Amino acid sequence: MPYIILLLLAFSITTAVSITLIGGRNLIGVDMNFINILKILFAWQFLVAAFFAFFSRILFMMINSEIYKIPSLAVSSTTITTFVTSFALVFVVAANYYFLGERITPIQGIGAILILAGTFVIMR
Repeated sequence: MPYIILLLLAFSITTAVSITLIGGRNLIGVDMNFINILKILFAWQFLVAAFFAFFSRILFMMINSEIYKIPSLAVSSTTITTFVTSFALVFVVAANYYFLGERITPIQGIGAILILAGTFVIMR
């Protein structure tokens, strides 16, 4: 279980980094026409974000593999992995608040707490 938690933490961080890098206003604040999309595809933020997104998919598979090894969870390991990796959304909200200056509404804060609580309930 500690290894799954470590993998989940790594997944959450890589997902948050990936989404935060491409969430910058200099990338998404432009018209999404063909020329701008080409510029975005070669921007360093997009390329680094793509690396982190790829790595988070590898971590997803590793988490799924570890959950599959638990006999009582094996029958629905991918579904459980999907639920527990939703914990990454809490990291994304926090990273966007801190790095992008986005504001968190009370409803978003409550949602983040519910996601965190739900993650622990599912893992029990």
